[in-house]
Amino acid sequence: MGGLRKAGSLVLILLLFMPYSSPSPIGLETNIVSMFDEGNATSSVDRNPLLASLPIWEIGDSWMYSVSLDAVSLVENSDVEGASLNILTGSATRTVSAIYESSVNGSSPEYIVTTTLGATGTGEFPDPVLGIILTGDLIIGMVETMRVRVSDLAIIHVSRDFDIDFQAGPAKLDMADVIENTSYFPSYEFYDFPIRESDVHFLSILRTTTWEGDGLVSFPGETVDNNTNRETLPAKTVDSALLSFPCTSDAVSISEIASDGVLIEEHHYCPDVKNYVYWYTEDVGLNGVKGTFNLISYSLAGSIPGSNSPSSVLVELESDDLGKDVPVNVTIRTESSDGSPLSRTIHLYTMDDMLESSTSNGEVTLSINSTSLGDSTISVDDWSSHAIIACIGHDSSTKTYTACGASEITIQGSAMGAQIRGEMISGIIDIIGDLGRSGEQATRLIRL
Repeated sequence: MGGLRKAGSLVLILLLFMPYSSPSPIGLETNIVSMFDEGNATSSVDRNPLLASLPIWEIGDSWMYSVSLDAVSLVENSDVEGASLNILTGSATRTVSAIYESSVNGSSPEYIVTTTLGATGTGEFPDPVLGIILTGDLIIGMVETMRVRVSDLAIIHVSRDFDIDFQAGPAKLDMADVIENTSYFPSYEFYDFPIRESDVHFLSILRTTTWEGDGLVSFPGETVDNNTNRETLPAKTVDSALLSFPCTSDAVSISEIASDGVLIEEHHYCPDVKNYVYWYTEDVGLNGVKGTFNLISYSLAGSIPGSNSPSSVLVELESDDLGKDVPVNVTIRTESSDGSPLSRTIHLYTMDDMLESSTSNGEVTLSINSTSLGDSTISVDDWSSHAIIACIGHDSSTKTYTACGASEITIQGSAMGAQIRGEMISGIIDIIGDLGRSGEQATRLIRL
């Protein structure tokens, strides 16, 4: 309930930052009636087409990208006078290295995802000893370790180790050896699975970053806390002709903008690949290095010819579309690599709890109440939940699992709206009337 009150407050805050124009009374009235359906039972809601569901990663899944970095911020914000830098190019490989037992910002295990990146580009830097301008190559190496929540791919923590050198013939300048750590509260939910066409959601994040190291390029010496309110633009499919890597199931484009309208992230997610075929970010690291990534190749552990997949976990629901406070039966099946039933100890995660059980002859059915599954992300039509997760192969010494399965649940926006209607709607309508919101913006918010 506390999360819902925060969600209501956030919506009211977001309203204050949106541009003004004349509202459309017809649009407002239509959506108030259709979305705020009283009661706990499920109701018929006309939803937009489903574009993508939560992917399940396996240890060993790997994706390789070509990389283009705009690292001009390294010299613009430094004390290196006379320096210039062109675009850097290279490659990066991202790999799921482990599944970790954790309970941060909600109960869900985490993927440990490692990325190695190398890029070079020409530039000019002054020699600090000779005082002359050197022309050569800037060489960036980075190793990134990212903790990603299994239930929704939300980022919890990112650690990046940078080694940056400038090579001009025999001369070599040590530009930076820096370790950068960033944590997010709440966890950074870029996607709100399941993704539906035209879906948008809002994020309010505290990002805390620290830097340790030295070199010629400067970076903040103290901890930096950055509070940001972000909004995703409506999800849409991407024309296949615009993709540098084929995606049989339509790629989904989601862009994220800051409260001032500046583009922060743009991702093209492909269900076949279980990851991005393209993404742009305004911050690869080091306080503002921009990056563009295009998929070159990928390898999914469970589909490598001749390989033996580990035991698998299947999570099945009797219903994945619920009202609020509705029990749902969850069936967990555990199988060996050849698909035969396998009795295993399982750890079952909801948003707030973890319970231990076991499968008899490879199967067990449990009852979960949807109240414990609510997501903190504010969506438009649907209140997407954290998925129900079941993991096997627990190692108590390393706090890791060998495999997890998941199934997402959508708590209907109408059911959530019934709960928050009393404290939100009158205030939202008053603000819309006072500020003269556009019909499209007002409709989007009222549908919450």
